[in-house]
Amino acid sequence: MQRNHPRKKILIIDDTPANISILNETLKDEYDVFFATSGAEGLRVAAALVPDLILLDIMMPEMDGFQVCRKLKGTELTCAIPVIYVTAVVSHQEEAKGLECGAVDYITKPISPPVVLIRVRNHLELTRRSRMLEALSEELARKNRQLQLLARMDGLTGLANRRFLDETLDAEVRRAQRCGTPLSLIMCDIDFFKRYNDRYGHQAGDDALRRIGSLLQRLFQRGSDFPCRYGGEEFAIILPETGAEQASHLAEHLRSAMCEEALPHAFSDVSNCVTLSVGVVSAAASEGRTAQWFIGQADAALYRSKDEGRNLTTAVAFDP
Repeated sequence: MQRNHPRKKILIIDDTPANISILNETLKDEYDVFFATSGAEGLRVAAALVPDLILLDIMMPEMDGFQVCRKLKGTELTCAIPVIYVTAVVSHQEEAKGLECGAVDYITKPISPPVVLIRVRNHLELTRRSRMLEALSEELARKNRQLQLLARMDGLTGLANRRFLDETLDAEVRRAQRCGTPLSLIMCDIDFFKRYNDRYGHQAGDDALRRIGSLLQRLFQRGSDFPCRYGGEEFAIILPETGAEQASHLAEHLRSAMCEEALPHAFSDVSNCVTLSVGVVSAAASEGRTAQWFIGQADAALYRSKDEGRNLTTAVAFDP
């Protein structure tokens, strides 16, 4: 079955009824034709109708075609409508002036109906293709943004991945150095996760990682908080503008909240449920305290928690 496409709308702006009549007879079989007999009326009709193309006379009283075209192109609602001047022969200077105003073409009087039809068809097709290209470009840009986001996200937990962490931590360290604000970094690791995987299976291990990802998203909801999956069973949280006391409290709250999840782990040496060992570093960023420095200090604090029995929080702080 052939699809019926809506007819295109053509607006004629001309103060001479005879010209409107000729153009209407030429176009009415293929298009819905509307008209206005002055520049001011044409602007009102264009704003209300938003036609697909405008045929515009230049020589009109009060407001000529150049003025009308400038106003059309200066208005967001009508700026994309192609405008073709319909006029007597003009000088090169006037032709250039018209094109500078935003018109796409000229049709000279006396009007030749076949020429009018061809010019109108061509410009409507050009507009259709241009809009299609714009739509495709927008869709491509949207998909590229989605791909960039996916490339920075961990597919299992929905958190940011290690690559995104490195980029963000580096940016936050430089911002803290500029602003003189504190910065904290939490790192945590699931205790005896290999045993958990070995005994419960890798699918259960993936479920546990997803559960922790959801927990991090619930606990760290400030706009500046940045939880991520560091790798394997290890996670990290960047805490901009967060001092030692608050960061230590947040880290301990994370550890205890994991216990409250009560995810069974019968093969752990420290608890009958899944637990976390947590390390946190807080410092005023300085020239020598790079992103890698923060990671190294947080990682060392984390392994101190593991060495001292696991299911613990170790916090370290550095003065400016």
